[in-house]
Amino acid sequence: MPHRQSRRGLLAAVLSGALLISGLSFATTNAAVAAVPADAAAASVPVDAAAASTAVPALASVPAANASDFDPGNIISDANFFNGNAMSAGAVQNFLNAQVSSCRSGYTCLKDYTQSTYSRPSDAMCNSYSGTANESAATIIAKVGQACNVSQSVLIVLLQKEQSLITDSWPSQSQYNSATGFACPDTAPCDAEYTGFYNQVYKAAWQYKRYSNPPGTSAFFNWFPVGKYSNVRYHPNAACGSSPVLIQNQATAGLYYYTPYQPNAVAMSNVYGGQSDGCSSYGNRNFWRLYTDWFGDPRGVNNPNGAFDTAVPVAAGIQVTGWAVDPASSNPVGVTITVDGQATAATADVRLDWIPILYPSAGPNHGFSAIVGGGPGTHTVCVSKSNGTDLGCKTVSVPNTTAMGYLDVADGVVGGVHISGWSLNKAAGGQTYIWVDVDGSGQAFKVDKLLSWTPVLYPNVGNLHGFDRIVSASPGTHRICVYGYASVLLACKTAYVPANEVGAVESVTTTLGAITVSGWSLDKRYTVPTYVWVDVDGSGKAVYAADNSETAGSAWPPNGKRHGFTTTIAAKPGNHQVCVYGTLENTSYGCRTVTVQNNEVGSFDTATGVFGGVNVSGWSLDQTKADSTYVWVTIDGGGGGAIWAGGRLNWIEAMFPGKGPKHGFSGFFPASAGVHNVCVIGTSENVSYGCKQVTVPSTGAASWDTLTASDQQINLTGWAVDRKSSDAKYVWVTVDGVGGPYMAGKGLPWIDAYFPGVGSRHGFDISLKAAAGVHTVCVIATFDNQDLGCRTVDVPSTGATSIDSVTGVSGGVRITGWSVDRNSTATTYIWVNIDGVGTPIAAASKLDWINAYFPGVGSNHGIDTTLPARSGSHQVCITATFDNRNMGCTTVTVP
Repeated sequence: MPHRQSRRGLLAAVLSGALLISGLSFATTNAAVAAVPADAAAASVPVDAAAASTAVPALASVPAANASDFDPGNIISDANFFNGNAMSAGAVQNFLNAQVSSCRSGYTCLKDYTQSTYSRPSDAMCNSYSGTANESAATIIAKVGQACNVSQSVLIVLLQKEQSLITDSWPSQSQYNSATGFACPDTAPCDAEYTGFYNQVYKAAWQYKRYSNPPGTSAFFNWFPVGKYSNVRYHPNAACGSSPVLIQNQATAGLYYYTPYQPNAVAMSNVYGGQSDGCSSYGNRNFWRLYTDWFGDPRGVNNPNGAFDTAVPVAAGIQVTGWAVDPASSNPVGVTITVDGQATAATADVRLDWIPILYPSAGPNHGFSAIVGGGPGTHTVCVSKSNGTDLGCKTVSVPNTTAMGYLDVADGVVGGVHISGWSLNKAAGGQTYIWVDVDGSGQAFKVDKLLSWTPVLYPNVGNLHGFDRIVSASPGTHRICVYGYASVLLACKTAYVPANEVGAVESVTTTLGAITVSGWSLDKRYTVPTYVWVDVDGSGKAVYAADNSETAGSAWPPNGKRHGFTTTIAAKPGNHQVCVYGTLENTSYGCRTVTVQNNEVGSFDTATGVFGGVNVSGWSLDQTKADSTYVWVTIDGGGGGAIWAGGRLNWIEAMFPGKGPKHGFSGFFPASAGVHNVCVIGTSENVSYGCKQVTVPSTGAASWDTLTASDQQINLTGWAVDRKSSDAKYVWVTVDGVGGPYMAGKGLPWIDAYFPGVGSRHGFDISLKAAAGVHTVCVIATFDNQDLGCRTVDVPSTGATSIDSVTGVSGGVRITGWSVDRNSTATTYIWVNIDGVGTPIAAASKLDWINAYFPGVGSNHGIDTTLPARSGSHQVCITATFDNRNMGCTTVTVP
């Protein structure tokens, strides 16, 4: 898919840290970035693969991208491209922060950009996306990469290649609207249907996956076949010629489908500059160069068929994970794990569903996860394939602990995950618990199964140290981590919970004014019929699946045949999306687009933002008559109004003989400054002619400059102005969601020079009372509702509190510690909740050291109180009442 050049073109090359590539595993880093002249060399340096994803390493100078390393048939490896876990949201955010130290006043850089996203269902290309209000750009990039299994590093490079958004300190809205260049051909304007940052990032990742023709789609993309030569042009102008390129992998093919040109020799003569021979294209060259500068060799030459992903300390030693594939065979690959030179054999046969994307004939069972011995201390762990290929080494520190245990099983079963294993404290035989974390949320369970062998191996600890239970989990893929005594990790595993619901849509047909849908659906656990939900354009109904279905009977014989359904739903003329879901687990049986014939036709041609509103134009007619009709225009779902489609368009008669020329429409509708969604509908049959997003220009400008805190006070400064008026404007300031208007009327001498004629009184300097603690402050310029963003500030407190111990004793819960107001001798209190029931406790016990540590407050500020509680387990939560600071929660056992 060809693309247009960005607004200002690619910015100057940048210096940055690179990720050390290890198969499909990246260690993400930040780097300070400096702009350099276009003819200067940019540099990147590999860093330790074990570095934390939020670390900011020091940079060293290394050679920049070298044109001799560019291979037009192998621009990037599949392993690096199709890796949805390349970077976490935090790592992406840190990377964006490092590229732009500060944004130009009045602009929002990508590191600060937020957008509310909407949910998308899963399909053959991507898993489902759960929409959230005000998601950061970093979160959107991370979540899209995970949903579509496309590397976040690739998406970052694409955003820079297309619109320079990564390094731009003053990006325009149009850059965000066409962020990845999706549906923006070289020869036509961008398609308004795909505008917006979130939409652009998602659709680009979705499209890269679609290029691979995954199961459930057609083999439409076939003109850049992997493993064969294809003629790739140098430029949109065919006269510039082409040359054959051996496309060596799916990722490179995808880059050419997206941007179907290779760089010529002139473009490669200076990879950090632009040449003007009239036949040079830079898109794929720039992709390769940016990836090389920021993330290292995009071809991942070190480990093309395997990766050593993690080495983490666990109770029984060290858990080692990764993957290994022999491209010539679907059989599992053996790996050798060495710890300080001591070798252990393992087999890469753990299920990883992404493997077939990269190796279609290999099957999914090519991951490895093994626990190998490693006592307390620092160890060097290395992994190699059975053929001798080195997958790398990592350093891991194993703590000294009395916790022992093992997660033997973590398998998906109907309704959840079956886990079993053992956990104990070598130093004592008391009751212990495990904490089971499923996809980041967890709960505690008793370790209470008899194991006859534990007293033999660990004398004096008893034999109640096993666990065997099913933890609830929805159908799908889940990450299971189990922690034993003292929160020591036993292991993490991936479990695949099977679906209970299965079915299919067999046909979707249309008749005049209606759509008929048929298929089957059943619950694999029962023979009784179930329901499906048939949805047409977002509205639907439940349908009882109790008809006889030979297909259902053949698919699941024990469940019988009474699982078919057929229903007819009224539908107006036009295109409709029909989706069918099983109601038991909301299982998608797929969506199809069908067309119910209509008489009304037309086009919404233009929507242009001007001062004060929007101009629209197009045409509409009813094919059954020559009379002019009306269209209805809406702005953001309301406003707008009707326009008579009676303007003369001479070409209409040629396309629709006998209907006459008077079917054009044009008009103006008032609208406030900002981005608006404009839609046009024909009034005869309510046929939608589509929607366009348009920006109405504003005369307003504003900036939020500073945010500071002092004792019980928040201070913020900035300015707001209407370029066409000297009147003072207002800003709306909220603190933790509660706000009010404040005039921007402070004198700022520079304002009139920057905006001639508006005068100088347009600044604001606001002080607000606030309690101690962290607060969220948001500012909006009310003239044009320009969102100046939200920031957090910590108002200091004169209070200090420490909870030293919370223990179960005979008859209750004993709490010790201290609480003090640094500026007073007065007694302070803590609030203690035991299982949700609260009690205040005075900090009034004598502690001789307090007055020495906080001079002048006296010594009576200690806490040593026992609150009554029944025998058993209790949750205790404590709050310091002086400044409402949360002191945390803990679980104690009263004997």
